[in-house]
Amino acid sequence: MNKISQLIWKDVTGENESNRVSFIVRINSLLMCFYFLVFMVVFSIYGRFPTVGVSFLCFCAFAFSVYLTYRDHNGFALGIYAVVTILWMIGFVVVWGWECSIQHFVFVLLLLVFVGNYASESAKLLMSFGVLAVRTILYFIHVTMPPEEDIAYSISLLFQIINILTIFCSMVVILAIFTRDKMETEAKLSQYNKKLKAMSEHDPLTKLPNRRSVISRTISNIMNGSCPNGVCIAIGDIDFFKKVNDTYGHEAGDEVLKQLAVVCSEYMSSHGVAARWGGEEFVFVFLNENLDQAGMEANELLSRVRNLTVKWNDIEIKVTMTIGVADVNTFTNGAVTEGEIDDRINEAVSAADKKLYMGKANGRNTVVV
Repeated sequence: MNKISQLIWKDVTGENESNRVSFIVRINSLLMCFYFLVFMVVFSIYGRFPTVGVSFLCFCAFAFSVYLTYRDHNGFALGIYAVVTILWMIGFVVVWGWECSIQHFVFVLLLLVFVGNYASESAKLLMSFGVLAVRTILYFIHVTMPPEEDIAYSISLLFQIINILTIFCSMVVILAIFTRDKMETEAKLSQYNKKLKAMSEHDPLTKLPNRRSVISRTISNIMNGSCPNGVCIAIGDIDFFKKVNDTYGHEAGDEVLKQLAVVCSEYMSSHGVAARWGGEEFVFVFLNENLDQAGMEANELLSRVRNLTVKWNDIEIKVTMTIGVADVNTFTNGAVTEGEIDDRINEAVSAADKKLYMGKANGRNTVVV
């Protein structure tokens, strides 16, 4: 059974086609092969050997249609499916009449028009009118021409059962494969969009949030009122980072940035957020903390940075950081807009940057509040 399943679901090799179309045409053609095998047995039982021969030819046509799906000729295979089905419906109505339910195969054809090929929307609309024309012709034959044979009710009922079951199964196959394909595509698209969003919001080297992301998140936290005690911004710059790059190489510098990012992210996870600001600069947002609290937290963070040892090619690299801290004016008597909050964050960043350079001027490896 596993080998049969693998054979049925074997992928097409065409670069410009979805497997969906191949599977829909293939499985429906296989279903029609089984359909005509059943009729060959039924007609043999009743001694209708000329009709057995016709059924055999139809079986061969649908078997050829199955074969074509493995050769990436889905359009040709679908054409054979449609032509043979239409001819069979006409023959059935002419010989045995309307009560055998053969006319409902037009609904299968209609589904195949829209999900079984890659024609343009206008071409599909035109083909759908073709299906309508087939349905109209069948009804015209029914009302103007009595069936050639009057068959017993039991035989008519047998025809109805076979036709309705086959039509139902065909429609289920088409819709199941189509919806599965659409859901898989939507799932892939959703994952891809999430990946793009993550890439746009994070620094590719350190995996920390980037400048745009951290400002957006800070604005959201202030606007939703989750920081009644205030918000503070700290800018940290690695001391003598150029010397690290010049002495050990840029790859060593990248490793310093990555390991430092881990330390900062782990510490800030319970206080706010750490992000990469650019180059050797990091930004730390202390959420729901006033300036005094943020200053103490920044000193604790600096202590952890001092304890960090970055190993690179049997070399141990020690780094320090200078940090400037400023508070964001989040307190107001009236409502504020996102734009106003953004301006206040930029003012705080500018103030923290000035304090950072004050720390640089006074010997580095310190926190200035």
